[in-house]
Amino acid sequence: MVAALQTETGKDGARLRLYPNPVSHTLREALAKLHHTAPDRVIAGNGSDDILNLLMRVFAGPERPAGMTTPSYSLYPILAALQGAKLIEAPFDRAFRLNLEAIADCGANIFFLTSPNAPSGVGFSTAQIAELARRFPGILVVDEAYAAFAAENAAELVAQFPRLVVARTFSKAFSLAGVRVGYALAHPEIIALLDRARDSYNLDRLAQAAALAAIEDMPYYDSTIARVVRTREAFLQKIHALGWHAHPSQANFVLVEPADADGRHGPDVAEALFKFLKRRKILVRYFGKHPLTRAALRVTIGTDSDMAALAAALDQWLKPALPR
Repeated sequence: MVAALQTETGKDGARLRLYPNPVSHTLREALAKLHHTAPDRVIAGNGSDDILNLLMRVFAGPERPAGMTTPSYSLYPILAALQGAKLIEAPFDRAFRLNLEAIADCGANIFFLTSPNAPSGVGFSTAQIAELARRFPGILVVDEAYAAFAAENAAELVAQFPRLVVARTFSKAFSLAGVRVGYALAHPEIIALLDRARDSYNLDRLAQAAALAAIEDMPYYDSTIARVVRTREAFLQKIHALGWHAHPSQANFVLVEPADADGRHGPDVAEALFKFLKRRKILVRYFGKHPLTRAALRVTIGTDSDMAALAAALDQWLKPALPR
């Protein structure tokens, strides 16, 4: 990766005075090869947020509502508001099950579905997404930021459904959040519309080089992803051994509903554990505003030593004689 970036800058950074390839041509070809599709079915952007923004700009507006499941990625409402688009919500139940009928009949022109869902980590099967793509009459965007950690994904469905868009990012599984690379797979007509709406140079030359280097080193990333999945499953076993509820995660995090030493659970308990861990410099996410998440903490899967430190902290928190 570092060697690829050094090559791209040139001696003394001389190549940085040159504009990047405006359409990320070589990267699109590499992504197309990775997904066994054609380059005209791929677009690259400044992180997947750029792709989501383009989709909202092209397919939503005052007369074209956007839709999303809730709870989900907090950027969708912001993008809809910027376009003056009504936002239609399809709420999850406690198990984060996908309500196909509610989404199909919601009346949105474009619908955003995160799979695996954030913040729950719950994934949706290829069969479910295919059924939704058949039934939903508008543009269906499956935001697969965490798909590399899941058992299934929707990328193969793009060739079957012309209104389906699959968005991906290099920020999670590739650990390249700092270089901002995202992309989407879709029908060529959708890609052409997004190309017309995007900035001329929406992906700089170093980001393109970094993404290409990552794609060329897939065995390394596959092994890293497998290690994260193994650590995730071991952490879930720890949580279940404590008798706590955790959603079945297909992502690189787990949504956990903790119980204290007296068996109590709820928002106060979750917030107390959040603060306890923060004082020990262990950072997790607390989503206290939504009914489905206010009693839970989202724990990102770290290294084995990170997770061992967390496990030790949880054991300490559960000892009632110790101050909190």
